[in-house]
Amino acid sequence: MNKRDTEPAGALVSLFMDLARIASPTGNEREIMDHLTTRLRGLGLEVEESAPLEDRPSAAGNIFCRLKANAPGTAIMFSAHVDTVASQEGALPQPVLENGTIRSGSPAVLGADDKVAVAAMVYTLEQVIKKQVRHAGLELLLTVGEESGLRGAKALPSGQIKASCGFCMDGTGPVGRIVTRSPSQKTVRAVFRGKAAHAGVEPERGRNAIAAAARAVAEMKLGRIDADTTANIGIIRGGEAVNVVPGRCQIEGEARSHDDEKLESQVAAMLDAISFAAAAASVDVELAAVDEFRGFNIGPGHPAYDLALLALEDIGLEPVPVSSGGGSDVNIFNLMGIPSVNLSAGMENVHTPDEYIAVESLNQCHRLLMEIIRKAARQ
Repeated sequence: MNKRDTEPAGALVSLFMDLARIASPTGNEREIMDHLTTRLRGLGLEVEESAPLEDRPSAAGNIFCRLKANAPGTAIMFSAHVDTVASQEGALPQPVLENGTIRSGSPAVLGADDKVAVAAMVYTLEQVIKKQVRHAGLELLLTVGEESGLRGAKALPSGQIKASCGFCMDGTGPVGRIVTRSPSQKTVRAVFRGKAAHAGVEPERGRNAIAAAARAVAEMKLGRIDADTTANIGIIRGGEAVNVVPGRCQIEGEARSHDDEKLESQVAAMLDAISFAAAAASVDVELAAVDEFRGFNIGPGHPAYDLALLALEDIGLEPVPVSSGGGSDVNIFNLMGIPSVNLSAGMENVHTPDEYIAVESLNQCHRLLMEIIRKAARQ
């Protein structure tokens, strides 16, 4: 390996900090996508943007570009998401570099999830072009709406990706981890419809929708169900005033499992609890269970896994296969028939104002991506 070609300069840190300064909560990715599009077009690349997911000026679509092969081998895709979870209202990221670590410097999330990967991939693409690195074809997909249900990946046009396999960097923990196992997830929604009445004058005429919803949640087994399965109720909305028997209440939750039969069983139990509680309270209920993503279980023989394993070993990092309880764009890519793997990018305390990334981890991401490119060109 030519260290001169893979040793990142301060430009990579600067690029990440520039991206971190741009607030991009999910659904509001316009500014950062415009910034990235300008940078990529400055390299002479043709950048395509898909339709925005929302009809508002601050929304954007995925962006995609392709670098034609200059060597035989395996064409690969790099992908990362540009959106972040929402920060405290009015708070803007103010990244600060101290003692080799980048933190937010404000109550806002840093956005290392997943701007570490965005920065490393864009910087790597720049180096490949400037240094004329041999590669077998390279595609870059930057998605929106990942934090709101992998929506950008789900909107990917059929056939847009031509690469043989793909790599995301959306895992937490030290660089070297390879997510080999991810669960399937279903969202459960229920709307209880009772009857409103004055709580102090004629409560007997009301049918309390919140009480029915509360009973449903109390009937459910939630949290860690077993080694493969988790469940949660995360949203409850209802009521208009303390002196009104609430006539409507909505709850939303999820179930995840590495075992599809266990997932179906858990969802069925949650729906049964909802139906039972509604009947007991004499209220109507509307139910829905929606597939969000399907799980995957990969290992040796999977093209992206094998390339990542070889690349990690060659840059001196120990590959560590891990199982994840979360989903990522990789779930969608594998379902679409694009063999993909999720790699850790080194970010820690994600989704909180305490999120941080070590500069060394950022550098390792670049070195790993560059080595994957080299390994793919030798296949």
